[in-house]
Amino acid sequence: MNQQLDSPLLFIKTHNLFTFQNMSLQKFLASRTGKRLYNFCYCWGACLVILGAVSKIAHFPYDNLFLMIGLITEVFIFFISGFDEPAREYKWERVFPILNNKNANVDPKITAVNFNVPELDTTAGEHYKKEMARLEENIKKLNEAYEAQLKQVNMQVEKLNCAKQPDLNAGTRQMAEYIELLNRQYKQMLDALNVKTTK
Repeated sequence: MNQQLDSPLLFIKTHNLFTFQNMSLQKFLASRTGKRLYNFCYCWGACLVILGAVSKIAHFPYDNLFLMIGLITEVFIFFISGFDEPAREYKWERVFPILNNKNANVDPKITAVNFNVPELDTTAGEHYKKEMARLEENIKKLNEAYEAQLKQVNMQVEKLNCAKQPDLNAGTRQMAEYIELLNRQYKQMLDALNVKTTK
């Protein structure tokens, strides 16, 4: 048998399968065109995987075929993503040399702040408690003032009701008398019309 077919890696090396115009696959994927193509393949491949899974779940005709196409596409995408270049790590020690020195001299002000953090935390907690107590006291005072004003308004309404009740009763009586008077006059007019029409 042919040596090229016996060894797949040798076949790949001799035929330069992973080069595009003298550019390795890794460099191609790092280029703008490669990134766009990879993004396109990745998105469409994900669509095929989802379509295959949906067809299998919904028991569409040829669901096994769609699922197999989706999974093979996913294998291809993961295979290609293995050639993707990892993110570049920057050496911050070059910019900030203090990061190299583990026993670097730290400004005493910074050290003092670090030691005062627990005290600051305690002070902030006490201040918070005092403010909450003061807020609670103010809310109680507002409630008491509101209740006093509400009682005063209720008393005023009751006084108005008591003062207006006799006038209301008198007005109702007077209105009833006017209605009765109108009814009598209306009856007299109807009687007069009836007398004229019967003659």
